[in-house]
Amino acid sequence: MATKQLSISATVEITEILMAELGEIGFDIFEDTDSGMKAYCPLENYDASAAHEIITRYRFLGPIDVVESEIEKQNWNAVWETNYDPIRISDHVNIRASFHEPDPSVALDIVINPKMSFGTGHHETTTLMVKAMFLLPIEGKTVLDVGTGTGILAFISLKLGADRVHGFDIDPWSVENSIENAALNGCESATFQEGTICNEPLVAYDVVLANINRNILLNELSEYALRLHAGGHLLLSGFYAEDIPILLEASSPLGLQLEEKTSLRNWACLRLRKA
Repeated sequence: MATKQLSISATVEITEILMAELGEIGFDIFEDTDSGMKAYCPLENYDASAAHEIITRYRFLGPIDVVESEIEKQNWNAVWETNYDPIRISDHVNIRASFHEPDPSVALDIVINPKMSFGTGHHETTTLMVKAMFLLPIEGKTVLDVGTGTGILAFISLKLGADRVHGFDIDPWSVENSIENAALNGCESATFQEGTICNEPLVAYDVVLANINRNILLNELSEYALRLHAGGHLLLSGFYAEDIPILLEASSPLGLQLEEKTSLRNWACLRLRKA
């Protein structure tokens, strides 16, 4: 299946806005470049008029140059290998591809060979989620990874001692990629399946992880709460710091109480606990 690629040249301020907006219309992978970013969307989901409208809407902020192209699925690994450097998250985690050497100085070494899946660890929201996970009592707990992507958060959960981890994603490529990455990390006990939160049985977990985007989080918050034990923790990211109030307003009636909020370059993360 082909994928639409938009190579966008713009300022950091503009690309961050476009990333959030394009994420609402089917773009699910974003790659930083020296001049801006590259955004990717499965060709079958690509809405040209919506994408062009978003880009036109923000031209008043400054110049935006866009080059459209299509890439095939089998070329994706080659694309990543030319741009994918290991990322270290404080002293907690080193996230690398299989062609990189391990870093023995960190607590956890995670191997990710991305295909058409979001989640190489380079995005600020992944950093925020990982740091928050190290503050949770995950050992011996059950964990649900919403929109698992490449499986990074699922593997970290297992390596932190989780008893059972299950992840799902609407993208079949993500499920395929997560299973392959699980084998690279000795995390074959993690289970992955295609679907949304509504396809998941009403089984309660100790920890629910959701690093997606604001609108999906708002739409699905009640479903997360239904699948969370009393006293369990919910980690949310994938949104901007200015979105925190609206997410907290939606969380409160569900019995989800704020324990911590963090941010990194205007991206935010919430740690909530179910009363």
